[in-house]
Amino acid sequence: MKRILFVDHTPFVGGAQLVVADHIRHLDRSRFTPLMACTPTVPALTQRYRAAGAEVFYTPLPRLRVRSPVAIARLLRAALALRRLIKRERADIVVANTSRAAYVASLATRGTGIPLVWWVRDFLFGGTAFRLMSGAPARILCVSQALRDFYGGRDDPRFRVVYVGNDLYRRLGEVGEERVRAERERWGFAPDDVVVGFMGRLVEEKGVEDVVAAVEQVHRRHPRVRLLVVGTGSGQAGDVEARIRQTVAVRRLGFVRFAGFQSDEALYYSLFDLFVLGSRIPDALPTSVVQAMMAGKPVVATATGGTPELVRDRETGMLVPPSAPREIAAALEALLEEPGLAERVAEAGRAYVMEHNREEVTTAQVERLYDELA
Repeated sequence: MKRILFVDHTPFVGGAQLVVADHIRHLDRSRFTPLMACTPTVPALTQRYRAAGAEVFYTPLPRLRVRSPVAIARLLRAALALRRLIKRERADIVVANTSRAAYVASLATRGTGIPLVWWVRDFLFGGTAFRLMSGAPARILCVSQALRDFYGGRDDPRFRVVYVGNDLYRRLGEVGEERVRAERERWGFAPDDVVVGFMGRLVEEKGVEDVVAAVEQVHRRHPRVRLLVVGTGSGQAGDVEARIRQTVAVRRLGFVRFAGFQSDEALYYSLFDLFVLGSRIPDALPTSVVQAMMAGKPVVATATGGTPELVRDRETGMLVPPSAPREIAAALEALLEEPGLAERVAEAGRAYVMEHNREEVTTAQVERLYDELA
């Protein structure tokens, strides 16, 4: 029985955190015992880790973007605290989720002989810091080929590409038509309304303002189109939630609804008729797009980062340039006006993610890696 200690800084509920919870839930308990080291910043997320079956330990994981002696001192204290936890809980493998956790874990495991895995899910590792500390991990997991290539891992045997896994397909079966109908009514949608969904963090980089502008254009030609924005930007860098809400109020965009953070993703992906993600900067491999495709929804997404590995234009979805509301609007109108196209990309998209992104598939790949390291 191998004890796997996951480390995550949890400043918000994002795709990187949700997929780790899914991974923990699917680990073979006859071979692996999951532990989670995180901060108490987001109680809803730590509860999800516990519900997935991990024993949760709180440990300091300070912000590292400010370069100062104080930040360095905090980093060292955090690493010492994590090192004590690793030894006390007799971890066999440490898995660091995203950059901040990776840097702290790299210092904490130094000289212990305990294998460290970096699970890299974004393009936010500083280039210099990555080069300085990349000797620490025994394996570096990247969630897309684009991410692996960005960090120069194409010819490095420590790098592995393991696509984002998700188990939404299981939860979708628990959502009945009556619940979906009731939830649509709760948000004021009529049976013949077409609901365009956005689910994600309401921060500038996710391009939700571009999505609102695009749906406003579409609404002029297709008055039954509605937009449901699911998520929040509160407390996050680049928060644009208040600005978007003000724009909607000032422009009297009555077709837009804000649902805030919702933990029942299966219900909301079932509620959507179309899904849009307007990321302005590279997404490694967006969890929301994986989930929307699993739910069999036609997807419009921007061609950034690893997204084109999921969304092939007019094959598994509609691919548009970033920061381009007109192109987003045109893609939505094509799906609305060509039902055959919408049905075809939805079916192909679902088939693709069910083959490559089911949690059983990705977790089995990572379990084999844990066996190698152990």
